[in-house]
Amino acid sequence: MPHPGSPSEALSLGLYDAYLPALTAGSHRVLVQQSIVYEETGGAQKAHHYYRDEAFVVRGPRFFLDENDIHARYPAVGAMGDFGRHVANIVLRKRALPWERELTLAGAPRAPWMALLLLTEAEFQAQGGDAAVQTIAPDALFVPGRRTSDGKVLFPRLAAEPSPDAGQQRVSVLDLERGLASALCPSPADLPLLAHVRQVAMDDKPRAAMHGAGEFPVVCARRVPAPGANLALLVSLEGWEELIEGRLPAGPERLRLVVLARWRFIHDPGFAHSFPGLAGRLDIDLLRTKTPPGTPPAVAVPHAAGYTQMSYRRDAGDALPSWYRGPFAPAPVALLPVDCFDHADAALILSPEDGALTTSYAAAWQLGRLMALASPSFLAATRAFITDNAGPREVAFRLDTFMRLHLGAIRREWAAPGAAVSTPADEAKAAPPDSFHAVLKMVVWLRGLLRLEGVPFPYLVGGEALLPVASLRFFHVDSNWLLALANGALSLSGTATGAAARDGLPLRRLIARLVERCEAGPMAELDPKGDALDRPRTGFLLRSTLVSDWPGLETVVDTAAEQGARLLRLERLAPDVLLGVAEGQLVRLTLKEPPEGLAFRLAKHPDVPEPDARGLFSPLARLQAESALGGARRPPAAPVDPLSAAAFAAGALSSGSIQSFVWEIAR
Repeated sequence: MPHPGSPSEALSLGLYDAYLPALTAGSHRVLVQQSIVYEETGGAQKAHHYYRDEAFVVRGPRFFLDENDIHARYPAVGAMGDFGRHVANIVLRKRALPWERELTLAGAPRAPWMALLLLTEAEFQAQGGDAAVQTIAPDALFVPGRRTSDGKVLFPRLAAEPSPDAGQQRVSVLDLERGLASALCPSPADLPLLAHVRQVAMDDKPRAAMHGAGEFPVVCARRVPAPGANLALLVSLEGWEELIEGRLPAGPERLRLVVLARWRFIHDPGFAHSFPGLAGRLDIDLLRTKTPPGTPPAVAVPHAAGYTQMSYRRDAGDALPSWYRGPFAPAPVALLPVDCFDHADAALILSPEDGALTTSYAAAWQLGRLMALASPSFLAATRAFITDNAGPREVAFRLDTFMRLHLGAIRREWAAPGAAVSTPADEAKAAPPDSFHAVLKMVVWLRGLLRLEGVPFPYLVGGEALLPVASLRFFHVDSNWLLALANGALSLSGTATGAAARDGLPLRRLIARLVERCEAGPMAELDPKGDALDRPRTGFLLRSTLVSDWPGLETVVDTAAEQGARLLRLERLAPDVLLGVAEGQLVRLTLKEPPEGLAFRLAKHPDVPEPDARGLFSPLARLQAESALGGARRPPAAPVDPLSAAAFAAGALSSGSIQSFVWEIAR
């Protein structure tokens, strides 16, 4: 990877011209020849020659991109803002994707096989608008003579590749006017500069499917947006060398381009759409519903405590007023006097003042049971380990006892291969029982459950009023809700509790000990403290276009005990909703604009060529002019080669934004 950039430490960003795969996608051949020479009886030399010719195909995206291959678009889909000197770009997830196919360009360095074309709304409508984007079978691109029957549309020069699912594939194509396509298509000198790789740290980002962790290829347009609506088209240049080099054959009026992705955005100088602008407009509060003045206390007080009013229908058919709150509360929640429920109704709380029901813990219990039944691995493991009538406390007691008896084997199971692991002196040397792996599956699943993995969003947030659009809400985690959830999950085997379990530790501590050993892995203790459910946990919910428009949004939290604390969970629950949970009292949340999504902006200088009347510019011409101006115009982190793709990216990238939010309430 030539020309690594070294941007400022604040960006935590590395820039590379390209990531070139060892083999490009397409058809290849392996030729093997072996010659053996030996001496026969009588001294004569004889030779045998063995020859093998094998063809194979390296598969890769060709006619369409899966949405999972796209990390982000800038400007975002439907975004409206002042993008006048910004360069549209698309961020992908497979680091070698823009270079997986090879173009044959005379005298040019390795170039990407895709390009981002930017059209004004008027230009797009002149092509026929959305109706002009056709969906066809891939075979329809392979036409004798590369022209339609009337000769007006020219097709790309493509070689057929065998594909087992070619019959199910569909391709989006647009017949673009010849003159417009020639104007928008990059030249052989500019094309290699319009794609590069950004290498970023992934520690503070939500989980994402990546190929090459933290290495994002970026493909840029060579045109700045025009006022009004703009359409970005990621197109394939495979088979279009004559378009890139400006030697199209005479005759055809349009070119059939394969469209890999497309989106619209609006350039409006009067509207601010920026990371700091959106962050500054967030409505920040605790996770509660605001009520207008004069609301009766019977309604205002539960709303202020994070509850949502619902209707509870009994078996008799009559409905009672009820209140529900998920595991997130605006203030710390006191521990319940009981920690074990045999059934969901046992977790209902009835208000003696107005007869209203609180269904929070009953709903959590029932949800835990349903999630356990819906998990084939947990259900099978429970059946393998528990073969008689056993209630939640009994099951937790047996799991805890089992882990104590086989702690050495468990440490070895969770340790890295070849790592030295200590074994308790009194542990039996015999192989662990058949139920060993069933127990581990149950404990690992329970740990995920207590992190609320897989819990449906309506159970987490009871109503939209709790989390309106463009809002940031802080919360405390209600450990009673988590315990009720685990109660339900451990209720599959019955309700009985043996004498040893009744006389032993409470359910809260038993479940906490299981989770603590699981989190410690090969360092699991024989008798952990069992206070995991007693330690305070806090977090935040962010609902904003910050999440959807900057998918790699970076998050850092400070707690009362630790700066840069590790988040127990950081995950996008919806396209525009981000959840973060930390251990301890969260006091500061910092949101960072993701380095892989930093915007390009063309700087103004009297000696650097400006975009023309149509907004088109040459990255090479700009780099040559900036290089001629000397070191004063080059960014401090510029790569060694001043005329490289990484140099263009380093010179045009914005500095990024960091926004901090302090939790001032109820520390």
